[in-house]
Amino acid sequence: MLRPDQVLVIYDGECPFCSGVAHWLRRLDWRDRLVCLPYQTRQLPEAVGTTVQRARKTALAFSPAGRLWHAFGAVAASLDALLPFGLPIFRAIYGVPGLHGLLDRLYFFVSNHRDKLPHGPPDLAEGNEPALDPQVREELSRRRLATHMPSALPGPPLAETLH
Repeated sequence: MLRPDQVLVIYDGECPFCSGVAHWLRRLDWRDRLVCLPYQTRQLPEAVGTTVQRARKTALAFSPAGRLWHAFGAVAASLDALLPFGLPIFRAIYGVPGLHGLLDRLYFFVSNHRDKLPHGPPDLAEGNEPALDPQVREELSRRRLATHMPSALPGPPLAETLH
């Protein structure tokens, strides 16, 4: 179940290293701000506005505001979700001119050599495609709409009756 305040992390569920990182993020997520799903989940890449080919190349993070982060930006968005007070420290570092490209190159270096890094078993058997939960699909649609219409974002609760 994906709540409006959670970051959706999309990773390669058939990759043992990626699955290990997803497990590590879940263990560190004491505030319950992350949901990790494999890109192999049926129709998930399309639901966040990307392609299977792009999701296969890089991890993705879909923010509550509807922003899709990729490469080291996805790492930064995921780590920021773990921090108290919602401070965007890692995304700010990622946005520094010159560091953006360097950090993405570092991400792709690790990604290209992930088979040589320590890992556990993958989350999915090859060819397994879990179904996308309808509630998650609805939340993803709301987030994509919010990028074009900010009023789709959750606001302060309204009074039950207006007099």
